[in-house]
Amino acid sequence: MAQTKHPHEGHRERMYQRFLREGLDSFEEHQALELLLFFAKPRCDTNELAHALIERFGSLHQVLDAPLEELMQVKGVGRSCAVLCKLIPQMGRYYYISRNRDFVQINSGADAVAYFLPRFYGMTVECFMVAFLDDKHKVLRCTTMAEGVINAVAVSSSKIAAEAISAGATNVILAHNHPGGIALPSAKDRWMTNQIAQALAVLNIAVSDHVIICEDDGISFAESGFLLGPEDPVAFPSAASDINGKL
Repeated sequence: MAQTKHPHEGHRERMYQRFLREGLDSFEEHQALELLLFFAKPRCDTNELAHALIERFGSLHQVLDAPLEELMQVKGVGRSCAVLCKLIPQMGRYYYISRNRDFVQINSGADAVAYFLPRFYGMTVECFMVAFLDDKHKVLRCTTMAEGVINAVAVSSSKIAAEAISAGATNVILAHNHPGGIALPSAKDRWMTNQIAQALAVLNIAVSDHVIICEDDGISFAESGFLLGPEDPVAFPSAASDINGKL
């Protein structure tokens, strides 16, 4: 007896061939999401589900950024489907980090921005990272020091100092992101940078830059004139209780 073909088999094959031939550039958002969902829903029509997700969250990137629990509230989205959606931004970030793994020296503000951009890819909450460098600007390690909410993160100078000593670093580059904001330093950012620089100066460890990332944009304190020496105090900003810059 001949095996009955799945009713969506021809459509899926055409979508696969179109992707292999043209890439995703010619796809509309719901079509790109439909194609992705093929891998979580092998035996059902994912077109309606893709439309439902984009209607619920607003756009493809908002679907991929949505919390797992909210994704699973959409009818037809099981755990595997929701996990796949959460995997894509993380895999993209992992890909770019892997691609730049040989980027071992940071010699300029542009280098610093290029180094950190992929590390913040897809992040929806504020995160604070530090690259620990030797005296030849070679990256010894890069560590996530703190993660916060959408627009705030607590940073401990003592943790940065301990990590720098452990790495044998002579200078550090600070970096954090502004989810949904702009790549410009706030008064809190400048004050925090100065506090960390003062704390590390006691250990003869220099803060050589601070990078702010916002989506695909970034700014270097060093190249933009925002980086002051530890001997140049920055006034304590108002409402700065969410920042811990003390050693």
